[in-house]
Amino acid sequence: MRKNEYKSLEEFTSQYIGVWGPSDGHWFGLDFIYKGVEYRFHTWAMYKDERKILPDGRKIVFRLYRKNEEDISGKDYVLLGEFATMEDALDSTCIEGTPFREIIMDDDTELQGQD
Repeated sequence: MRKNEYKSLEEFTSQYIGVWGPSDGHWFGLDFIYKGVEYRFHTWAMYKDERKILPDGRKIVFRLYRKNEEDISGKDYVLLGEFATMEDALDSTCIEGTPFREIIMDDDTELQGQD
């Protein structure tokens, strides 16, 4: 049984453009479960102390997080990666060494919610 609701990579990327507009199908964040672990794809920063510029000078637009099970930092999520473009995020292998483009389209990736 397919858990993932996305039928194409374009469907996912069209929803995360850096602008929040639910009536237009645009979101800032997506909670999902991959191989039993909860993650979050997020536009901009979740926490005030996160940097806004990558070392190469490009502005950070997207981030990937893992749910913080230990919660010793006081933060609900642990930052895994920061990206200037959607293409950079999709190419990222910060989750189990697997490209994010494959994770987000995996039939067993369970989408939990968008905001």
